[in-house]
Amino acid sequence: MCQNNMDDANDYSLLTANTGMVTIDTANSSLAGTGTTVVLTAGGTNGTIVKSVIIKAIEPVTQGMVRLFIDNGTSVVLYKEVPVDIQPQAAAVPLPVPKYTMFELMLNSTLKLPSGFKLRASTQNAESFNIITEALDWTYPETLPYSCCNFEQEAADTGVGVVSVANAALNGSGTIVPLFTADAAANGATISSITIKALQSTNPGTVRLFISDDSGTPKWYLMQEISIPQSTQSAFEPSFKQVLNMNYNLQPGYLIGASTDISQSFAITVEGINWTYPI
Repeated sequence: MCQNNMDDANDYSLLTANTGMVTIDTANSSLAGTGTTVVLTAGGTNGTIVKSVIIKAIEPVTQGMVRLFIDNGTSVVLYKEVPVDIQPQAAAVPLPVPKYTMFELMLNSTLKLPSGFKLRASTQNAESFNIITEALDWTYPETLPYSCCNFEQEAADTGVGVVSVANAALNGSGTIVPLFTADAAANGATISSITIKALQSTNPGTVRLFISDDSGTPKWYLMQEISIPQSTQSAFEPSFKQVLNMNYNLQPGYLIGASTDISQSFAITVEGINWTYPI
């Protein structure tokens, strides 16, 4: 049997990354699938593997719940509930104000959506969350390889950039520097790691990572926040560095960008590969 080297896919399957991005903010306490739910991902022709779901608050939140549902076209049934904890409020602490990041959680998944099925989401409270799904659609080539082989082809793709302009916005506005674009001609890109390296001594702050589906006038969705500590760079002390191991599949043509909430300079390197198939 021919084996494809991507997770959960084999037997000549061709995989294409499918990245979903939505913002939910309408209160809905229903567990029955009624009320306001938002479509995250729809099953492809042969089906779709949902590998992960990122739940990222873009404002301070109170105790509540984010719910995931499966919609088969006839019924909407509850699939998973994710408790949301109370996040610290900066106004409730003395000066100097600590730097808080908003609630975030990544759910690892092996959910397989049949064609026509949809994954939906709702929020208990009227608070804003970005929901970002990492998924893979699978198809089969019209002409099968003559001999069994691993026929996926990979090409290295590295994105670099420097963020330095202060931007405290969590809603995708303000200065966001594009760092990486998945090759639009490929089946997808796998982000292996993101390295954040300070170009100076740092004060406490935050570097934010965003994702977008449009290279023309991008609409950015916050996906992750990285806390930056107080650090002192010198001739004998290296500057702050953090490496995020990702293994994240990104849809062709989609972008990764970054911002910093205070005027400090960070060099950011996004290491990835684009994958295609020769048949």
